[in-house]
Amino acid sequence: MIFFVILRSFSKECMNYIAQKYYRSGDKAWLLMVSVMLIVLVSCGNKTAPAGIESVMPEESQFHADNDIAMTVCSLVDAVRVGEALDSIDYNFDGILTDGQGTPLYTDIEGNPGEWKVRVVSGEEAQISNLYLGDLMTHDLRNYIIGALNLNSADLATAYVNPNDEHEFIWLYDLGDAKVSFSETETKTETGLEGIIMKISVFRK
Repeated sequence: MIFFVILRSFSKECMNYIAQKYYRSGDKAWLLMVSVMLIVLVSCGNKTAPAGIESVMPEESQFHADNDIAMTVCSLVDAVRVGEALDSIDYNFDGILTDGQGTPLYTDIEGNPGEWKVRVVSGEEAQISNLYLGDLMTHDLRNYIIGALNLNSADLATAYVNPNDEHEFIWLYDLGDAKVSFSETETKTETGLEGIIMKISVFRK
């Protein structure tokens, strides 16, 4: 590229020189040939790549979904409170749940948006849990859902370690005519990667 810039600058002086020399000598054929050669070289130097091809890279699309986990929990709580029999057709789900901004709640160990499952256990109970291990921030998620349900520390009925599994910790909230529990179980993969499986249960009191 620098070569052609220099060439363009040099060619102007060169053409002037040739024009004066050969025009005076009367050799117009030679003058015409040399002029055409210089024009071709300069025009080649003006060919540039389309703007932005090297500097502009396609942006990686950010995952977005409208499957707010808090809204899912609130829907289950509302159904239980009014005595509605939970139906698996309406509530069972396998896929990506998100926060209020449409962002996945965690990324799994392979770098994919974290998946969840929603299951109706009975007409009076449903459970939500993450399918895989990842960077799930369980404390933040629990507070997010509690806030969506308008609960506070006064609504916490109990918090305890499962007597049958020392790796599982449970928080139980009493909503009067319904209950919501958060279970967190520490586990690890076969390769030794540690993580937490979170289970949220909604059931009639």
